[in-house]
Amino acid sequence: MARKVAWGIDIGESAIKAVRLRRAGDAVVVQDYRTIPCEARIEEAAAGDKEFRIRNAVATLQREVKLKGTTVAVSIPGHDVFPRFIPLPPVEKKRIPEIVRYEARTQMPFPIEEVVWDYQPVTGYDVPGEEVEVALFAIKKATVYGFLTNLRLGGLAPDLVEITPLALYNFLIYDRDVDTGTVVIDVGAGNTDLVIIDGERFWTRNVSISGNDITRALQEKYQISFEEAESLKLKAASSKQAEKLFGAMRPIVDDLLGEIQRSIGYYKAQTRNVRIENVVLLGNAFKLNGLVDYFRKNLDYNVSLLSSIERVQMAGSSDTEKFEPELPNYAVAIGLGIQALGLARVNIDMMPGDIVRERLLRQKIPYAAAMVALLALPPLFGYRSASREIKRCGKEIVPVETEIKKHQATLDAERRARDLGKVGEEMARLETIGAKRWEWLLFFDNLNRALSEIRRDQFLLHSVSEVTDADAAAGSRRHAASSRRRRSSKKEEEGQEQGPAGLKIAVRFQKTDTFSANDVRSLSELLEKQPYVRAVEGRDQERADDPRGGAASSATDGADAGLRGWVYTFWVTFNTESEADKAAKATAAKKKTAGSPGSASKGIPGLPPMPSGR
Repeated sequence: MARKVAWGIDIGESAIKAVRLRRAGDAVVVQDYRTIPCEARIEEAAAGDKEFRIRNAVATLQREVKLKGTTVAVSIPGHDVFPRFIPLPPVEKKRIPEIVRYEARTQMPFPIEEVVWDYQPVTGYDVPGEEVEVALFAIKKATVYGFLTNLRLGGLAPDLVEITPLALYNFLIYDRDVDTGTVVIDVGAGNTDLVIIDGERFWTRNVSISGNDITRALQEKYQISFEEAESLKLKAASSKQAEKLFGAMRPIVDDLLGEIQRSIGYYKAQTRNVRIENVVLLGNAFKLNGLVDYFRKNLDYNVSLLSSIERVQMAGSSDTEKFEPELPNYAVAIGLGIQALGLARVNIDMMPGDIVRERLLRQKIPYAAAMVALLALPPLFGYRSASREIKRCGKEIVPVETEIKKHQATLDAERRARDLGKVGEEMARLETIGAKRWEWLLFFDNLNRALSEIRRDQFLLHSVSEVTDADAAAGSRRHAASSRRRRSSKKEEEGQEQGPAGLKIAVRFQKTDTFSANDVRSLSELLEKQPYVRAVEGRDQERADDPRGGAASSATDGADAGLRGWVYTFWVTFNTESEADKAAKATAAKKKTAGSPGSASKGIPGLPPMPSGR
């Protein structure tokens, strides 16, 4: 669910641009903005070095601003993403996901299991009987996992991942009325993003020619370092040699213009009744003297720079004049924040599904523990009431026992023992009120402690259920058990083999592939070290869709493949009674058996102490 405050973070090769937005109704207010340079020498930096510098910039941003408690959206470069715009036949709205999934399998150049993909309806989605066009975007899992891992090493765990040109589209559609065909050209350091906005439709393309290519042209022309060429490019607008510098860059600029014109021509050939009228330019490259005029001369459209905000507001009116000159650098970041606030038209999210499921599970565990605690409250109150009643009875029975002793010696001892036996049964029945539910509460506390130590990217909790006597008998007939038990020193000396008594619970863990011996051993040790776990018995493993495992059969399509896997079952014996309590009860039972009939009337069994957590 979208929050009221969000950060949009544009991850670029040369710098990270971050904007903090606040939602006030349907209005968006810019509260803060930062640029953190990556300080990378692009032509010399290896991929690992680039990742290191981006990671350092992310860590610097974390130190400067507070991201906790807000939704964080980040951008992933368009050149890493595979786009497809697919027309679908007129179908019912509910069948669109099924058809898109089929088209995704046939349209992508990679197996669907190797990519993260998402789609967005473009036209005809809300009109029954009309042809529907969808925009499909895919990225290789290795690429997006590497991207997210690098951010996490810098201390950043984003909530959604959007593609750079789509974030730019969301900003323009929200901030202004784009009522005519418009081409948006964003020349960045590493690549150029091209977005065509045509009414409800949009189309994107990534062009490999970028601002760094212009810098390299100056570097080769004057035989200087990359840093010197970059500085020369940035100062070209105020240089006396501006015309000569632009001449050195012109071959690269002509190549870029050629790619832009070919892209526009391709879109016009694929689309009926399209009319392009405007071109909007973004990027530091257009600060060069004469570059905007050169684009106006070679593109037969109304060419302008993105230089002002219309609908987006600033927190302080005096900040608008300072912010607008830097607006082209922050347009993508603002678009990301608009999507995180729930106000975007396009809501593509390239976050892998297993990471989303893991976060949902982490969010649900505290609520499950709270529900268990609430369920335990009624028996807990009943337990306390019974405790008070037992104490009252204990006080009242003392004078009764005194009177019994004064009776004649001929009173039948057997009858006296029988009467007291009934009282003892009633007292024992009172003591057991709510005990089992209390044990369940402590068991979930133990299980939650164990879950906090396992690797969530490898194991998931599948289910928890009580093992009845019938389940235990059936399990024994189906396969032999291999158990790891905690034994006291006394049991080891006496050589006893029977398992400990207590509440027996089946805990099932799920994994995408089969469980190894090391997996079973590590999970067993995590369960065994909990304070009230008396024994852990490893069963066998089965497929997640096996009816014996209790899991529903998963679909065969790629979107549901993450729900399949293997399930391993442990039988956990749980008992809140300590070894000292067991020894005391055994001693009392021996004394009761060996004593005289009258000895049974001395005292009333006390209430066992309430077990406490660790």
